[in-house]
Amino acid sequence: MFPCTGCGLCCRHIENIEELKDYNLGNGTCKYLNTITNNCEIYDERPDICKVDKMFNLKYYRYFSKVNFYKKNAEICNSLQVIHKISKSYRVKIIKE
Repeated sequence: MFPCTGCGLCCRHIENIEELKDYNLGNGTCKYLNTITNNCEIYDERPDICKVDKMFNLKYYRYFSKVNFYKKNAEICNSLQVIHKISKSYRVKIIKE
């Protein structure tokens, strides 16, 4: 399973994700993100695009190994965290091959 650390930044940057256009509050934040807890209010029913492992199995297995897919996702997470000055304790550990 992808080692998400729950910083919530992916849910605050959905503005360019076509599958989530109806979820956007207009500022790039998902309308189902609880901005106090950083938890998804529809977690069990969230769209597939929000599920790293499911998207790998549905689509991205054609292009990446699971480890490399996790690495790409972790790089994006960690880059967002650096930009937003989120504590290093939230960094996603990139899985080594």
